Amino acid sequence: MKKSISFLISFILCLSAKSQLNKTTWLAGGAGSFYSYTEDYNTSGYSETSKYTNIDVSASIGYFLADKFATGLRPSFSSTKGEAIRTSIGSGGSTNSYRLGIGPFVRYYFLKSDQQFNILADVSYQFGFYQRLGSLHSKGKNNTFSLMGGSEIFFNETAGVEILLGYAQKILSIDNAQDGFDSKQKGFQASVGFTLHLRKL
Repeated sequence: MKKSISFLISFILCLSAKSQLNKTTWLAGGAGSFYSYTEDYNTSGYSETSKYTNIDVSASIGYFLADKFATGLRPSFSSTKGEAIRTSIGSGGSTNSYRLGIGPFVRYYFLKSDQQFNILADVSYQFGFYQRLGSLHSKGKNNTFSLMGGSEIFFNETAGVEILLGYAQKILSIDNAQDGFDSKQKGFQASVGFTLHLRKL
């Protein structure tokens, strides 16, 4: 009985907690995603259709310049493993690649700071490098733009979980490719992350 009462009190306190969205508050968090996709790779003398498994991990380190408005930097890491399904030369194999990037982000919370649930918009741009391992070894540059919207649910005034949906466009270019090469990936994406709101010391 005592455990049930303690749980109920903790739950009520959690619901009534205020989030820290005020000016001079620090923002720190991380998010991850997992998905699979099929990609067509084409150059002047070679073509390949492959199936990939992708893992994306990103972090956010920001600062509230004004109430409910934060900006900062977002580093990211992406790892991809793939298997060739069909090639123009009749044989294929496995391949691994990874991407590293960093860039600015801005976000705005629309509801009052005393809400346990808040709605936000997040815009980010990242640039970095790409490297593909295996028989088709290559390296190049990677640029990503994303526009996301969603909600953050606060456990207390410091910690919360965010669920975001939106649009992302990724542009990949390979160095020293014959006749040039670039790959564009665009579409909707989903993200789930954990966020900390820390008061300035």
